[in-house]
Amino acid sequence: MQINALLIGCGNIGAGYDLDTPERVWTHAKAFSLDKRVKLCIYDQDTENATRIASIYRANHLQSLSEITFSDFDIISITTPTPTHFSYLKQLLEQEVPVIICEKPVVNSLSQIEELMGLYKNSRSKVLVNYIRRFQPAFIEARNKIRQFTDNGLFKGLIIKYNRGFLNNASHAFDLLEFLFGVPVTFSSFYSASAVYDAFEYDPTITGTCTYLNQALNFVGLTGTQYPIFELEIFFDKYKLTISNSGNEIRYYYLREGKLQENREERQVNILDTYMVPVLEEAIRLQYRKKSEDNFLSSLQLNKRILEIIEP
Repeated sequence: MQINALLIGCGNIGAGYDLDTPERVWTHAKAFSLDKRVKLCIYDQDTENATRIASIYRANHLQSLSEITFSDFDIISITTPTPTHFSYLKQLLEQEVPVIICEKPVVNSLSQIEELMGLYKNSRSKVLVNYIRRFQPAFIEARNKIRQFTDNGLFKGLIIKYNRGFLNNASHAFDLLEFLFGVPVTFSSFYSASAVYDAFEYDPTITGTCTYLNQALNFVGLTGTQYPIFELEIFFDKYKLTISNSGNEIRYYYLREGKLQENREERQVNILDTYMVPVLEEAIRLQYRKKSEDNFLSSLQLNKRILEIIEP
């Protein structure tokens, strides 16, 4: 079984992040290259970089997309800058590419969302939006743990710490909450204490609060830091779950003899070392299981709710 794949974009997320770390699989290019079923083509506007990446991963370098029939491919990854996503998605959905992997956020303009929803509903394409944590086995296990916690206790609220944009990075946390709890984040009773345009001209880093599952969802947007920040603390009346180190570590705490204590046997570490492998596996499953659901509409709806907050 051969899978014909196309990678559009050879920047950091597409191909660069893990070039110097052979033990990690953080990019689309490396994940594709490690799967023996995949025949990979790549394209990037930077011809020199695309030639280099094609050589490293023994891929076919496409000089142009102008004469390409996208429907000839089984899976296409879009890892270009966010403002370009709409144009590519429109073409791929119209040509009904079987599976599309799109980096997040999907778009940065409200005006594009309704059109994408319509195109998607009229297409047979499946679209995975690459909120990476929802595809990792450790977070699937965390979802099951949370179900146990809510069966035996009460959810009491949570704190998110992040940097570099409410849409670009806080959205990872909101998508993860929707995955873990199965309930959309609607930003009810939203309040912004501060909004700083530090990383993107269209995307502020916001500190504030809203209501989620009738409890406080507090988000702290940190600016001026020289390292990535992604942390969650999820509180229950008798339990606590912490997600730290950008989601690379999960810890579970239980109330015992009046004290909250970690069960170290349940600690999960190095969760994201090969995070693109489960993403690609899910994309391949979608190709062959036509009735399986993707996360495109839920991601678009989250994208829309965030843009309604940050767009003037």
